[in-house]
Amino acid sequence: MSAPSQPHILADRGGLVIAQSGPDILVIDRGGGGWQIATFVLAILTLVCGGFGVIALFTAEVPLAVSAVLLIVGLAAGVGALGTAGAIRRRRRAPVSDFTPVAVFDRARRVYRDGAGRPVAPLDQVRFECRAQLTSSSAMLVAVTPTGTRILKRGNPFGGSVGNLDRVLTATVFGP
Repeated sequence: MSAPSQPHILADRGGLVIAQSGPDILVIDRGGGGWQIATFVLAILTLVCGGFGVIALFTAEVPLAVSAVLLIVGLAAGVGALGTAGAIRRRRRAPVSDFTPVAVFDRARRVYRDGAGRPVAPLDQVRFECRAQLTSSSAMLVAVTPTGTRILKRGNPFGGSVGNLDRVLTATVFGP
C-alpha cells in the first residue's frame, strides 16, 4: 500500500500555505510568528550590544568589564538569533501534511469546513478579504461568512505579509 500523497502547494507566503488535495483546498498555517519576532529582537540585540561592546573595547573611558559584558550579551544574542532562525527553517521545510489545516474548502461538496472538520458555511456564501489589524502594520487574511468573519492568518511584519492570498484563494476556490 502506498503512502498518501502530499497536498500540492499552490501558494506559500509568511508561513501560510494554500494547498490542493483532490477537490479540497487547504489553508495551512505553519505558525512561527513568535519565532520570527524573537529572531528579529535577538538580531537587534546582537547588533546593538555586540557593536557597542566592540567599540567600547577601544574606548579608554569605558571600563573593560562593561565592554566584555556588552560583547558577551551580543554574542549570546547572536547565537540565539541563529537558533531561532534554524527553527523557522525547519518549520518551513516540514511537509504540509504535518500541520492541521485552519480551513478546508471542499469544492466537491461546496462547503467550507474549519480545522476540526465542522461545516462553517456553503462555499457560495464565503468571500476572502485582507483586512487591517489594529495592533500590527500587516494585514490579516479572513474568510467572511453569513455567520461572521473567521481569521485564517494574521500577517506579521517580521515574517511576511499575507499579500494577495485573498485573490489566490478566490481564484482557486471559485475558479474553473
